[in-house]
Amino acid sequence: MSAATPSRGAAPSRFLEAFGDWTPRAVVFDCDGLLLDTETVWQRAQDTVVAAHGIVLLPSDDNELHGSTLEVAAEILASRADQDEQVIIDDLRREFDRELGTGIRLMPGAEEIVRLAGSKVPLGCASNSWLESLDEKLMLGGLREHFRVLEASDTVEHPKPAPDMYAAAARALGVDPTEALALEDSETGARAARDAGLRLLAVPAPGHPAPSADLALSDLTDPDLLAWIDTW
Repeated sequence: MSAATPSRGAAPSRFLEAFGDWTPRAVVFDCDGLLLDTETVWQRAQDTVVAAHGIVLLPSDDNELHGSTLEVAAEILASRADQDEQVIIDDLRREFDRELGTGIRLMPGAEEIVRLAGSKVPLGCASNSWLESLDEKLMLGGLREHFRVLEASDTVEHPKPAPDMYAAAARALGVDPTEALALEDSETGARAARDAGLRLLAVPAPGHPAPSADLALSDLTDPDLLAWIDTW
């Protein structure tokens, strides 16, 4: 008699409630604020540019800037400074690259989640960064090798919150978007993933509300997330 095949453990109850018996055939991660603490780096760069140009931001600007592209951020800052948009873009790029040079920190749980998910299904990363910057950030964070596909603001016609990036990533990974799972921290990215047809886990940045998703987690160290991935 042959030995019985070990059975996978049961999925945690809240994941069963959110996803039923559905499991992804591919996973697409956001990058900034989810895997890498580049939001802090970006904020320092943005603050430097804001101070240099004497910009006064409106309270409503914070939500628009969170998860936005470089171009959208530059448009907002340029309008507040009555400055040429290209000048702001160049300043933001320069300051961001300078801040990146001081090092980059992984978000808690990011490496373990990426490694475990990558051992089960192919992975992609979708970011409103430009592609060269996304590739560099993932290399600096030690995660680049895990991703088969990268999609960025300059690889699709319309960046987040449009669905183009997530739809393209899923298809490049060889699956229909409805068969893929997205992980996002911002409403901008969450909207893109939802509209593309992916299932969604929200992991909001501290101090920001959770975007609408199948399930929201406080961070990537959640043991139920690891347990669920282990059942795939």
